[in-house]
Amino acid sequence: MMDKRNKSILGDVLVGMITAGICIFIFEKIEFSNALIAFSPFPLIAGFIRGRTEIENILVKIILMNLLFFVLILAIMNGVFHLILILAIALIGTALGHYVRLYLSKSTVKVIGLLLLFSATVILIGLFGLPAYFDGTMWSKVDKEAPAFTLLTLKGDSVKSSDLQGKVLVMDFWGTWCDPCKKQFPLIEKLYKETRKNENVVFLIINPLVGGDTHEKALEYINNSNYDLPFAFDKEGVTYEKFDVRGMPHLVIIDKDGIIKFTHTGYMESENFYFKIKENLGGLIH
Repeated sequence: MMDKRNKSILGDVLVGMITAGICIFIFEKIEFSNALIAFSPFPLIAGFIRGRTEIENILVKIILMNLLFFVLILAIMNGVFHLILILAIALIGTALGHYVRLYLSKSTVKVIGLLLLFSATVILIGLFGLPAYFDGTMWSKVDKEAPAFTLLTLKGDSVKSSDLQGKVLVMDFWGTWCDPCKKQFPLIEKLYKETRKNENVVFLIINPLVGGDTHEKALEYINNSNYDLPFAFDKEGVTYEKFDVRGMPHLVIIDKDGIIKFTHTGYMESENFYFKIKENLGGLIH
């Protein structure tokens, strides 16, 4: 016969499992910033449901309720910052729900105040904090001369840096195996179409054939994707090495004088990528 304490522990774990499942579904279906806001009430609700009785160690209860949550998030989430943020909100939400149920259930004003404070904090982080964080960490201001390079177009024609003097150049290094690269393409194409009539701006979407990529793999992806982008190949990875690419996607913006002004590495849906690249590019065009 299961005693009262064991029943309570089992209840905590089961409610936590249900909460974790709901939250994982939200993160798989919605863009991260919005998902962060959408999932935040569920740990709080779970804490409130299981906050009927006091226990010796509230920390143990909170960890038990988020046990599966920890495991599932670790399994699917990319990025330490995302992981820490999600777990922090889950733990704080669970603790707050438990506290409200146990100590503040008779004070409507205090309950509403705490819930509004928690909700406002999460919303501010999701809508403003995350984009600002990624804008600050993924974009880099640079001021150095770009190395000379030679690339090949899809038709096999050579594209040399010496042919592009006096033009603003946007170079985007990508790979067929790189999911963030693919997620970033629609935004790159949107900006490309907006600026394609400007003869002073050139885009080069470069596959350096690294990470197991081959010319055939890259060409197959390009032909099946229907993107209207100026793709190019760096067949021996020479340009890739010259620009010291450490991860992909890797974007480089070069001004009319051949000076690298901005770089951007990686891609997160939470960032203001399109608006930031448009802003950085616009400052060099005008």
